[in-house]
This record gives sequence, structure tokens and C-alpha cells, in this order.
Amino acid sequence: MPQSMYYQGIQSQGIPSPEGVTQGMYPQGIYPQGMQSQQGAAYPPGAVPQGMPLPGLPSDVLQTQGIINQMLNQGNQVQGKPAPTTSQQPAAFQVPLYPGMPSPDVPVSPDYVIGPGDEIRVAVWGGVEGTWSTLVDRDGNINLPKLGLLGVTNLTFQQLKDMLRKEFSKYYTDFDMNISMGSLKTYKVYVVGNARMPGAYNISSLSTIINALLVSGGPSKAGSMRDIQVKRNGKLVANLDLYDFLIRGDRAKDERLMPEDVVFVPPIGPMVGVAGNVARPAIYELKGRTRLSEAIKMAGGVTASAYLQRVQVERVFQQKSKVFLDLDLQNIKGKDDILLQNGDIVKIFPITSLVSNKVTLQGNVRRPGEYEWKQGMRVSDILTSSEVLLPGTFMDYAIVERLVPPDLHQEYRTFSLDKLFSGSDLEADIALEPFDVVTVFNTKEMVQFRKVKVTGAVNKPGEFEYKENMKVSDLVKLAGGLTAFAFTPSAELTRIVPTDSGPKTEQLYVNLTDALNGDESQDFTLRENDYLLVRAVPEWQLYSKVFIYGEVKFPGEYAFKKGEKLSSLIERAGGYTTNAYLRGAMFNRVSAKYMQQNQINEMINRLERELFAMGNTDVASTLSSTEAKAIGYQTDQKRQLIEGLRRIEAKGRMVVILDEVNKMKGTPYDITLEENDTLFIPVNPLAVQVVGAVYSQSNFVYEPKKDYSFYIKRAGGFSKTADKGGVYILKVDGSAIRPSKGGLAWDADSHKWVSGYSDAVESGDTIVVPDKIVNLPWLPVVKDFTQILYQIAVGARVFFQ
Repeated sequence: MPQSMYYQGIQSQGIPSPEGVTQGMYPQGIYPQGMQSQQGAAYPPGAVPQGMPLPGLPSDVLQTQGIINQMLNQGNQVQGKPAPTTSQQPAAFQVPLYPGMPSPDVPVSPDYVIGPGDEIRVAVWGGVEGTWSTLVDRDGNINLPKLGLLGVTNLTFQQLKDMLRKEFSKYYTDFDMNISMGSLKTYKVYVVGNARMPGAYNISSLSTIINALLVSGGPSKAGSMRDIQVKRNGKLVANLDLYDFLIRGDRAKDERLMPEDVVFVPPIGPMVGVAGNVARPAIYELKGRTRLSEAIKMAGGVTASAYLQRVQVERVFQQKSKVFLDLDLQNIKGKDDILLQNGDIVKIFPITSLVSNKVTLQGNVRRPGEYEWKQGMRVSDILTSSEVLLPGTFMDYAIVERLVPPDLHQEYRTFSLDKLFSGSDLEADIALEPFDVVTVFNTKEMVQFRKVKVTGAVNKPGEFEYKENMKVSDLVKLAGGLTAFAFTPSAELTRIVPTDSGPKTEQLYVNLTDALNGDESQDFTLRENDYLLVRAVPEWQLYSKVFIYGEVKFPGEYAFKKGEKLSSLIERAGGYTTNAYLRGAMFNRVSAKYMQQNQINEMINRLERELFAMGNTDVASTLSSTEAKAIGYQTDQKRQLIEGLRRIEAKGRMVVILDEVNKMKGTPYDITLEENDTLFIPVNPLAVQVVGAVYSQSNFVYEPKKDYSFYIKRAGGFSKTADKGGVYILKVDGSAIRPSKGGLAWDADSHKWVSGYSDAVESGDTIVVPDKIVNLPWLPVVKDFTQILYQIAVGARVFFQ
């Protein structure tokens, strides 16, 4: 299949499965999981969790790993599974090493070179018996009884054995001996570069490159696994590709280290991701020129469910966009075996889940399900006799549903089960094709359901089977009887009456009380499709309730009648306590909450439109760089405010003014109650709060007849960023005012508004000092926006307190 390339305009949200069923060949060297094992030890999938990137990783490594991880996150989608969470993303293919793991014990080979620090164990039996353990000293000597000092430095283990046997033979005859190594000398090597725990390590003299990596934790996430280098006396003496060991179990190049060797882990090389239907989906490091087939082999080969005719490679094209390459893996030795590049993602799709050789039996049968389709198969091969049917089968009619190519539209073939089983009609035994669906029906499904209907104030409204001579009372009983709020004097019975000019609708009115008591004149005989509507008692509402809390004598939940007033609720709650602070009363209503939330949403939408208008290029082109920066800063502030407002939920507070119950009656504030109204009456807080652009935001003890400036001074005065002209007071009753001389003020003693100073502060008030917004007097829209900010801030208090 030729390569096809097209630009990715929009990042795909999923990977569609290609159609078709793969029954072809697997290319040589790429084996389905479970069909042929790899030579040597295979590394288990899911090595080291990817996790968060380590600080200090090179930006290009992080970027490449991030891109590949993003696509590998879709790897399970390729296999028809939900996408994993971030913590479940396929990991980079890494060494499963843990810092500090000891070097494994291995036998000492005959060519092992003896040196200071080695422990030598000698056992002799026969003509002489004895066991000795001795260390090679710094001078390279050992000391044995009778033999004295013997120089052993730079001897191989085999040479040591020969020398000791020769020396013992000088003094003894007829003996046998065994010479072994105890603890071995250690020496220092250095693990540097991109290791997890770089440093100097004392290791056994038998240690290899992999042993040194073990004690240092292996390569870090930024370290290469394909080019581990060993340097000795400043020269490169060995290279190790860890993939040889991890994937193939090959340790041929795992050379033994010498004193002062340097194990260097270079930065990670180019990376590719392999996702989907392979044995080990992961991120792999490339080494040299790597072709598609080699990357798939590194990933353990394709699984048995892999679709080989379309393998997709996603590639970053010229650092500008992403492109797809669709390749045929069955022709992998040809031009489709492309060279991979850094950042490529290889996706192996699954075969379609559609089974190509099936027919389906469903309906009123004993063993419904999917059956194998065979050449020449007919209906009689799955409906062999009447014994496969359930009781109540409709024998005159069954269907075969078929998808007809090329557009796969549906066609239906009908047949009689009676004729099929009797053999009287050969055409009833329809020849089946793949994907056919045979449906057998129940008798009740094929007979029209005769019905009557009842709705309204009954316990189980719905449709019921009509029976001859059925009465209104029978229908009411089938519906579970009447509810407590049913209006029995007049229920409406709607009936369709056939006439010469067509069907007409008529209404009959039934006294249900009489009908249920056996009055034949009201207990009408029903006809098919009659519809009975049982009305509810007008304005019936079961257990309508309101709530009153705080400083009343009997707080709690109260049922109320339609039209009841707020003063009545307070009166029923026993009236106020002596600690009640009426000015701070909070009254919340559900309908007000909905209205307020809609108003806030409208303000936010209007604010967003104005922000968009401020940011158009025509306006921006007329500004200086300083002005443009100011506009940008201001726009960011406004966007933050919008986001904050979106998180606020309206509470439905309404401003009410409470008074003694007798004085409230007949006033506009003696409002009519609604379902779920809530009234809370607090105690007097005797405090005033100052917030915003002051030096010490806090609550201060309330002092009568002091204005807002008094409390601002108590808070340390205005800060440098304060908008002194924008101060406003959020009143304890939920309203908001701007302080100014003249106008009206609330007189708590006389319980009424009086002329005077509107900057008077009451107990429970909050004084808000806003910050200044960037001042651009030459841009009118900024002034308009400031007004919007004020309206929203005030509304937020009124709506949400």
C-alpha cells in the first residue's frame, strides 16, 4: 500500500478502527503476542511509572516526552479501551533498578586476579588436616602455617591454586586440598552523567557495568539506555546498550569494571512512542537509523488482534504541524518500512470487533444469540423444530433482517414458522447470509393492545388493558385509587366517537364519589381508548413550608396557607426575643435566587462583550506601547474578575425591613410567603467590618453616630492603591449605598428613613474600599467598565450574602 500523508488540522479525539478482518500473514520477525517467544529474557511491560518530570531535565527531552505521552495516552483508545488517567499513561521503557541494590554474588572465575583485600580460604585433609582463612595484605602477601609469607599479587585464581598445592607438597604427602575465595577486594568506580544517583561507589572486584548501574539507580529519565560508556584512564574502553540486556537478555558486552573506571550515562537520544496493539506499548529510545519494523520488535511485536494493513505514524512536520503516515505492515520489507524520526508515534490499530461469519437469532426463542454462518446455511439450521421456541410464539410471522451492500441498507424477508416446520412451503426456509438477524415474535407483540388511560390525581396513572364491560370504577381501582387531593365532584372522560363525517371527540363528566359508591348513572361503561382525567383540588399543595431561625421564641419549620404574610409567620414563632437584631434580618427566597442568578449571568455576558470590544485591533493600533500595556493589564484584571464571578452562586436574599408585628401588618414589607422561604434573625454583632484597600482589614467595635471615615481611620487609613472616591457601604440589611452628605438615612430608633447623612454606619455594616483600576481618562470604555465593576460588586453583596 503506498504511503499516504495528510496534514492534521485538528488533533484527533480518538483513533477510528479500520474496517476488515485480518487473516493474513505476519511479517518475519514480528510475532503476535503468545504465538512465538522472544529469544532470551523479555522485559515485562510497565517498567517505571512516568510520573512528573524531574527538575532540570532538558527542555527538548521534556517536550518530546510530553508530546509522545500525550499520544500514548490514546494508546488504550486504539485498543478499544477508555483512555487512562495521567498516572496510568504508558511509561518510558526504562531499567527497573532501585538505588542501593547490592551486586549479585557470582562464582570466581579461574582468571580472576588476586590482589590486596581478597580473602583466601584453604582446607586440607588426609595426611594433614586443617582450615585457614587469610587476607592478602597491602604488600600482596598471605601468611599460612608452615609455609610462611607467600606473595600472591597479580596471580590468577588458578595460578594461586597451583602455587599453594606445590608449596604444601614440600611439607606433606597423601593429602587433598580445596582453595576458595571468601570476601573479595573492592575498588572505587564512578557513575556520572544522567544517572539517578551519580557518584563514587565501592564495588566488588567482580562487578560489571550493570552492577554499577544497579547501585546508582540506573539511568535517569533524561539518561540514555542505548549508549552507556566506560572510560578508563581517559579512554573509551566499552559501550553497553541496555536494550540488548532488557529485551534480548544479552550480556555479552557487560564487561567487568576495573579500579577508577568511569561509567558515563549520556543524555537520552531520539525517542519514539509505540501505542496500541503491541506487547509493550511505551516510549523507546532510538539508536542510529531505526526502521518501523525494528521499533515494533522493540515493543515486543504486534498482538494477535493487531490490524496490519494500516499502521499509522504520527510525525511532527518541519516543527510546524503534525502529519500522518498510513503504512501497510504486511509489506514491511518494502518502502513502507520507513526510517523513524525523533518524536514519531507509531499506532497499531486493532482489527474490527465486527465478526464476519455470524447470524443472529433473537426474540421468543429458548437460545437466542449469535451463531456461526456456514456456506449454504438456511433458517432451518438454527430453527430446527418447534422445540426451540418459547411458549406463546406467534407462528404466522417471523422475519429475516439483512444488510444489503454496497450501502448496507436494511431489507426484510418474512416467513411462516408453521410452514417452515411442516415443510409445506420451501420458500419459508430462507437462505441466510452473513450478518442476517432472524426475529421470532411473541403473540402479545403481534396483537394490538386495546387500552384505556387515566391521569391526574390517582396513585398509578398510566395506560391499562381494556376489557369488555369495563367501568370507570374499575379503571380507578387499576390505577391504585384516588389521591388525597383528588377533586371527585367532576372528573373528565374524553372519548373518540366515530361518525359519518369522521371521528369526533366528546367529553363526559363523572362524579367519582357516586361512581365509586355504585351509582350506575355515574359509573359509565368504558370504551376502547377512553381517557379519564382526575383533577386535583384547586390550589392544593401538600405541606407547603417555610423556615424561621435565629432570635425568635420558637424557631423551626412551619407549614403555611396560601396568602399568609411574613408577620403571621413571626407571630406563630412566638415573636422576637430580647436579643433580636431586626436590621440584620436575612430573608432568602428560591424564586429570587433564580432571578438574581440570571441577572448575574447577563452582567457577565455583557462584561465579556465589552472586553472583546476593547481588544479589537483597530483600537489597539491607535495606542502607544505604554497605553497598550496598561490596557492589557486592565484586561487581565477584568478576566480574573469574570472568572471569580462565575464561581459565585446566588443565595436569593431579599431586603426586608422588620418591625414589631403589629406595626408590620399592612406595610409593603409584610410580604406574602412562598414555598421554602427562609428568615434568619441574628443577634446584634456590635461590630463594623472594613475590607479592601486599607492598611489593616478587620472588624471594629461599633460606635453609634460615627461615619465611615471614622472606621477607615481605625483601619489605618487608605492604602496607596485605594480608590477613595469608590468607597461604598454594604448595609446590614443587604442593600448597598455610596456614602454622601444629604439624602436619606435609616433611624433605628424610629424605624424609618429620615433626611440626613447617608454615610452613617450601623452595627453589622461592611465598608468596602476598592483598589484603583488603571486610569485611562481618554478611553471612555474604561469608565464604563468601572461602572460595571461597581454594579457587579454591589450586586454580589446583595445577591450572595
